[in-house]
Amino acid sequence: MQPPSAQVTPPPSWLPIVGCYLAGVLAAAQLGKMSALAPLIAADLQLSLTTVAVAISLIEVGGAMLGVVAGALASRLGLAGSLLGSLGCLSLAAVGSALAHSGTALLAWRLLEAAAYLGVVVTAPVLIVRAASSAGTGTRVGPAMALWSTFVPVGIAFGAWGWSEVAALSDWRTAMFAGAGLAGAAFLAAVFWRPRADAGSPDRTAIVPAAAPPHIATWWLSTSFGCYAVFEVGLLALLPLYLTREAGLSAAEAGRWAALAALATIAGSAAAALWMRHGGSPRWPVLLALLVPAALLFAVFTEGRPAGTATTAALLAVALNALSGAYPSFAFAWLPRAAGGAPQLVRANGIFTQFGASGSLLGPPLMAWCVDRFGWAAAPWLGLALTVPAALFAMRTLRHLQAQRRGAPAGATGAWR
Repeated sequence: MQPPSAQVTPPPSWLPIVGCYLAGVLAAAQLGKMSALAPLIAADLQLSLTTVAVAISLIEVGGAMLGVVAGALASRLGLAGSLLGSLGCLSLAAVGSALAHSGTALLAWRLLEAAAYLGVVVTAPVLIVRAASSAGTGTRVGPAMALWSTFVPVGIAFGAWGWSEVAALSDWRTAMFAGAGLAGAAFLAAVFWRPRADAGSPDRTAIVPAAAPPHIATWWLSTSFGCYAVFEVGLLALLPLYLTREAGLSAAEAGRWAALAALATIAGSAAAALWMRHGGSPRWPVLLALLVPAALLFAVFTEGRPAGTATTAALLAVALNALSGAYPSFAFAWLPRAAGGAPQLVRANGIFTQFGASGSLLGPPLMAWCVDRFGWAAAPWLGLALTVPAALFAMRTLRHLQAQRRGAPAGATGAWR
């Protein structure tokens, strides 16, 4: 038996980390499910294209407008309680949507779903940071947040595939009820886990709002991530259109390539997690993840593409997304330090979420306007105009984190040194 001085603190369990991640995937699935079910819902409820589009975009609109508010509310209500309530609202909203018989009712339930989505994405990553730091070293924070950074593409893919498959076997209302059951099961799992998360210790999931605002580095990092989101989401939104209009692919082929490009970001996230796990400096990986994809875009979006080169353009789009997928992993890993301390982390995550959602909303229309006004050859220049400031603000954040390195716990600096 080891003497007390020689005992090693046990490593933190991955169970709460994976649980919070799966909650995020379930929340992000609400982004994909509405797009998949939209044709069936529109036909059944006799909805206009505008109403359907509003229903699809309501979640991102909520994030773009209310991210900071959601962070402040979560700080006051407590993290575990906010996550629990959000999962319950996801289930309730799905039941309400399944029973809706008008566009107004559907939009009202979708609005509740948007609030629940925000509650999950604001609280879950903070709970992940706390679980990853429970051993006192913080060595798992980087890889854990790299895992979290994949919740949107994984969730969208799961939502689009899962709900469409259930609807194909029955109808869209049954698919909604199935989603409600899934969210209800997640709610019950969270109820079971919550009292054990704090057993024998003070309530670490409730945070008293700090008097000081989040550090300026939060704004630098959030601005960088917002610029990245405009570039990334705008690219993914226009890729199918380009592949059909300019490269001659069918709509089905273009859709498959776009889905593959979106999922390719997970490969970049995994590579970033391994890099952080081994303590590598993020400077060059971040610069490569931001600037090289913008350069590759010049080879993807070209006017008058010769016949037979569509596959080349699609493969390049997949490759640049795989490379750019590394940046969110680093950005999420940096957020706890950039926030300026644990009391500010929830509010900082709200700011970060709002910038990311705003970029996601702005990206498609901005890039579409640029293409309509100046042609496809202008899209890469817009991408470069977005990724250069993203890289500059990222490096500004990194310099701030490097200045904090002396005070960081041993072994915890690999993600930002």
